[in-house]
Amino acid sequence: MKTIRIQMKTNIQLVTIGLLLSLVISCKPNVKNTNRQEVEKYTDEIFDPLIRVRRDLHSHPELSGEEKRTSKIVADYLRELGLEVRTDIAGNSVIGILKGGKKGKKIAWRADMDAIRMEATDTVNLNSKNKGIAHMCGHDVHTTIGLGIAKVLSHQKEKLEGSVYFIFQASEETFTGAKDLIENGLFDIIEPEEIYGLHIGPAKKGTVSTKPKELFAYQKTIQIKLNNDSGKEEEIKRFLTSLLQGFVRNAPNSSPWSLNHLTDPEMGLENEKTIYKDYFILQNTEVKNTADLVLFKADLLETNKDHIDSILTRIQNKIFHSKWKDSFISIEFTAGNPTVYNDPELTKVALQTIESSYDKKLIQPIYGQIPYFNEDFIYYQQKVPGVLFLLGGSNMEKGLFSMPHSPEFDVDEETIKFGVTCFSSLILKRANSQ
Repeated sequence: MKTIRIQMKTNIQLVTIGLLLSLVISCKPNVKNTNRQEVEKYTDEIFDPLIRVRRDLHSHPELSGEEKRTSKIVADYLRELGLEVRTDIAGNSVIGILKGGKKGKKIAWRADMDAIRMEATDTVNLNSKNKGIAHMCGHDVHTTIGLGIAKVLSHQKEKLEGSVYFIFQASEETFTGAKDLIENGLFDIIEPEEIYGLHIGPAKKGTVSTKPKELFAYQKTIQIKLNNDSGKEEEIKRFLTSLLQGFVRNAPNSSPWSLNHLTDPEMGLENEKTIYKDYFILQNTEVKNTADLVLFKADLLETNKDHIDSILTRIQNKIFHSKWKDSFISIEFTAGNPTVYNDPELTKVALQTIESSYDKKLIQPIYGQIPYFNEDFIYYQQKVPGVLFLLGGSNMEKGLFSMPHSPEFDVDEETIKFGVTCFSSLILKRANSQ
């Protein structure tokens, strides 16, 4: 999961645990669902081997673009299941194709594989053997769940109508892996009608959450250049800072840039009137001066796509109507990616599908857009209707806290069982829904 620069303080992390505890679909079996029972029973049988896979991956993390060992493990595993495997599309990514016993819908499942630069602080038996590199974003769990789903669905092959495409993606953390696959012909090889994926979140194990449309805020880094006019850099600095501050937008008496309000019953994400629904956040402002230039940079977080698409023009117009118009050189985005956008209709259908196996009253929608995080899953969604889920992995009784990119990151391994069971059932039902 890609993050912008933000300090993950413990008090914020603990508040964030509560965020998704109330915004969840609990993976509680419905005993009336025979297919669900079959999937759960087989998942129990393969759980211990899956844990061994996860622990091996966790102990041997690999950075974006360097996932050679992980890629080989994934490819070998899929081949043993009898899937058609492609490793020649883009970098270290692996594609597995499972064809069911009957014709039906074509579904894709995506799991990312890369790790990040960070010292591991988790339990001794899982510590990274690659110094300075660790699976502190949970992609080892994502990969293991993907392999588990592939094994469960292979076991259910004769009942599977249609095909399932497994995308084990490299280089998510650099926001390049999905784009590389697509640009190198992924969708010439597979033709999914729907695509799904997940990311570990800080909620308790056995919980799942998602929402339609944007899941996260739009994030951009802006750069403005002005001539350093006669040594007036301090005045220019004040002007640009004030100009950008004028775009800051949030509900009265609210602070959406703070994660401390995420669980507030009146303002948090569980409330339709959440303060995280309509905001513009300005962060990490930086001004550099040279003899000739004043260079202004800042990170922007915006919930409204039209606003972020037009902000360069709006800022430039304000500069042109100021006394600094003759000093203006350029304005541009120097960094930024599209944000995850869950197809509204497919999200509704997917939740209804999950609801058929789980307790309806435990489903609580998320409102607004979560600041600071993003995922390159959006590039698939630009081509195919898709839904990204958040899967809880924390267990505070065991001292396990699954906040991605935090120093304390760790995952309850029972999460793998929940993930395999829940999403195998979802894919089976969607594939057989023709």
